[in-house]
Amino acid sequence: MPSIKFLIPGVVIASLIGVAITQKPDAAAEPPKVEESPPAPKKSPLETFMRKKLDASSKILEGLCLEDAALIKEGADALSEMSKAEVWNVLTDADYREHSREFRENTARVAKAAEEGDFDKAALRWFDVTMSCLECHNHVRSERKADKK
Repeated sequence: MPSIKFLIPGVVIASLIGVAITQKPDAAAEPPKVEESPPAPKKSPLETFMRKKLDASSKILEGLCLEDAALIKEGADALSEMSKAEVWNVLTDADYREHSREFRENTARVAKAAEEGDFDKAALRWFDVTMSCLECHNHVRSERKADKK
C-alpha cells in the first residue's frame, strides 16, 4: 500500500490537472478591453526644436562612449547650427546673448577635440556645453518668472 505522504500530493496534482482539462474557454467571452491613452498634446515649435537639441546632444554622448569622432562632431555641429536659428532666441537680453555665444564656442571646442581624436578633451568640453545649457535654462526660467510678477 502506498504511503500516505505520497498519496495526498498525488491526489492534489491529479485534481488540479482534472480541473484544468475540464475547464473550457468561454468562446463568447470578449477579450478584455485595453484602455486607449489620450492622444499626446501637440508640441509647440519650441518643444520640437528642443527635442532635436536633445537628439544632437545624445549623438555627442554616444560618440564619446564609443570614441566615434564623426558622431561627436556631427552632434556638436548640429547644436552649433541650431543655436543660430530664430526659434532659439527666446529672450533678447544681453545675458541670454552671452549664454548663446558661450554655447557656440563650447560646441566648437567639442567638435575640434573630436577632429583631433582627443576624446578626453572632447569629454571635458562636453561638460562645458552641458553647463552652458543648464545655466542658460536657469536664466530663461528666472526671466520668465520675473516677467510673470
